[in-house]
Amino acid sequence: MAKFFSNPEISPSMKKLMLALLLIALITRLYALDSRPIDHDESIHAYLSFRLLNNHEYRYDPAYHGPFIYFSTAGIFGVLGDSKFTARLVPVIFSLAGIFFAARMKKFYSYAPVFALIMVFSPSILYYSRYLRNDLIVLASFIAVIYSYFSYRLERNPAYIYLAVIFSAIMISSKENGYLYLGTLISFVVFRRIYERDFSLDVRALKHFIPAFLIGSIIFASLYSAGFSDMDGLKRATIDSFRHWFTMHGQKDHWKPIYYYARLIFQYEFLPLGMVLAGIPEFYERLKNRKVSEFELFAFYWLITAFLIYHVLSHKVPWLLVHLTAPMAFFGSIYARYLSRKEGAVVFAVLFAVTAGMAGYLAYVDSTNTNHDLIYIQAQPDIELLAERIKQFNGSVLVFVPGNDYWPLPWYLRHENVGFSSSYYGGYDAVVTSEGQVESVKEKGYILDGKYTLRPGHDLYWLHKAQGS
Repeated sequence: MAKFFSNPEISPSMKKLMLALLLIALITRLYALDSRPIDHDESIHAYLSFRLLNNHEYRYDPAYHGPFIYFSTAGIFGVLGDSKFTARLVPVIFSLAGIFFAARMKKFYSYAPVFALIMVFSPSILYYSRYLRNDLIVLASFIAVIYSYFSYRLERNPAYIYLAVIFSAIMISSKENGYLYLGTLISFVVFRRIYERDFSLDVRALKHFIPAFLIGSIIFASLYSAGFSDMDGLKRATIDSFRHWFTMHGQKDHWKPIYYYARLIFQYEFLPLGMVLAGIPEFYERLKNRKVSEFELFAFYWLITAFLIYHVLSHKVPWLLVHLTAPMAFFGSIYARYLSRKEGAVVFAVLFAVTAGMAGYLAYVDSTNTNHDLIYIQAQPDIELLAERIKQFNGSVLVFVPGNDYWPLPWYLRHENVGFSSSYYGGYDAVVTSEGQVESVKEKGYILDGKYTLRPGHDLYWLHKAQGS
């Protein structure tokens, strides 16, 4: 097995290209970042972060994923204030970090900037880089871990051990699929050592790994225990977390058919898919002739394990597409030598232009249209009109919807004195409720005076007290 591809120098011109990519990424992530309404899941993450900052309240619950997003977002709120824009900054920052480390892979192979380019303009990665979810935190952290692992293998610099462990701690403190990523890398290392019959102990690495592991453990434990105030959070972070998601898998929570991601890939991520298909013949030839490197093997291993894991899991949602797009782009970019030929460069340029255009359209033009399969149950602009009406109303307001299905309103009304409930109780000047409760509220002396679409298929209604009632 070849150890690595050639180790090309990062020339000054390449550094300028990488800087340009990061600048473009920054613009694409920050431009009109607050134009789209805060969505259901985003609002919960933002609201809990707001409560953490102001009331010092946090308790890990597997249903709401790991604590890192709440503590980091609360920190940003503390420095820059709480708003739609600042609420989305943590995924933006990690998206940029992922692109940075993807570009830095240039030390391992020549076409790493292509990987970074896909990370910038992928429709799924761009859309969810501007969305307050954990997935870009996890993905970017894993790319940093990959970079650190292979950098240490190449250079034996112990700083990479600390970098890998810290990003691993962030990864598994962000979302439960962080464990899947960690398992991917660890299993690869184990299989490689078994294949090479390498059972030696790297004493120098172990000397640094132990303190690095302690640092990572402190990060993990302090976050899940909310600063060591809730030590049971460590149990919920491990045993209960796995139990919860195994239960969700058994209940087919957010179940989709096996071909769900294939459809999304053909719709949105056909460029990295094409790169994979173009690269497989060369990979096969290098594997057959025993010229394949550890780096190439890992890229293929990540690709295969990701596709197996996310297709087997019943929980299928569009934001998880980023975890398939990245390994496709990574593997495919390794074999992008066709870009040195005119025909290959032209085909790539055409597909890239279509991809970038689609990414921009979804991110900036039609970002709330749930007819796009990449966009899930996105909150509609009406919700901001309703929130503003509640703020301006001169009187008391009750928002009551069975099942508490009124999010993202609590985020929008976080500074207001508004009642939220899953059942009706009297004494309010106005009531906001769902369609099934309108008639019963009208019978209590309220007049219907407005309809607002929370998301497609779910409307909220404004009713206010009739005069004299």
